[in-house]
Amino acid sequence: MVMPFGLTNAPATFQSAMNQLLQPYLRRFVLVFFDDILVYSRTWEEHLEHVETVLRELVAHHWVANRKKCEFGRTQIGYLGHRISEKGVEMDEDKVRAVLEWEKPKTVKALRGFLGLTGYYRRFVKDYGKIARPLTDLLKKGSFVWTEQAEEAMLKLKKAITTAPVLILPDFNQPFHIECDASGRGIGAVLMQGKQPIAFFSKALSDGSLGKSIYEKELMALVLAI
Repeated sequence: MVMPFGLTNAPATFQSAMNQLLQPYLRRFVLVFFDDILVYSRTWEEHLEHVETVLRELVAHHWVANRKKCEFGRTQIGYLGHRISEKGVEMDEDKVRAVLEWEKPKTVKALRGFLGLTGYYRRFVKDYGKIARPLTDLLKKGSFVWTEQAEEAMLKLKKAITTAPVLILPDFNQPFHIECDASGRGIGAVLMQGKQPIAFFSKALSDGSLGKSIYEKELMALVLAI
C-alpha cells in the first residue's frame, strides 16, 4: 500500500489500515506503528508460526513488505527508540547520547524539544514529573528565565536518563505489583514483577492538589497508576 504525499489524514488512515489488517494478533504477538511491524515470540518454533501468520495476512490483502528493510530471527532489535531483547526494554543509545549532548535551552522551543525527548522515556525514570517540574514551569507564558533550579533539573534528568534501568517485559501469567509514593509537589508509582520494574509513573501536582493530605496524594498516585 502506498499513500499519496501531502494528505493531512494519510498517517492516521495508514495506521488504521494496519491495525485493521493485523487486529487479531495485536499485542498477542504483533506490535504495529505505521509501517513498522514487530513480531515477538517466546520460542523459536512459535516465532516461525507467528512470522508466517503475519506474512500470509500481508499476501492475502495484497500488501508488500520491503525485503531489504526486514529483519528476521533477531534476539534483540531497535524499535521506536528502544532496544528490545530477552533482558527487557532499554533506551536506544543514540537517544541517550542526544539527551547528554543537549545544550542549555535558550528558548521555549528548545526547552520543549528537550522535554519532548526526555518525556518520551519518562517510564524509565523514577519521579520524572517531580524532577522536571522546574523545567515545565518555564513553559508557562512569560516565565522563561533560566534559573539554578532549572539547571539542576536538567542535570538531574540527564543523569536519570543515563542510569535508567532495563525494564523487564511483563509476564501476564504472573502477579503484578504497584508501589506508590507521594511527597512534596509530586506523586509517583512503579509497576513491578518480582521486584523488577516494568514501568515508572510520575506526575507533578497542580497547585490545587498540594493541599491534599499525604493519604489522598498516595491514593491519587494509585488511581492514576492503574
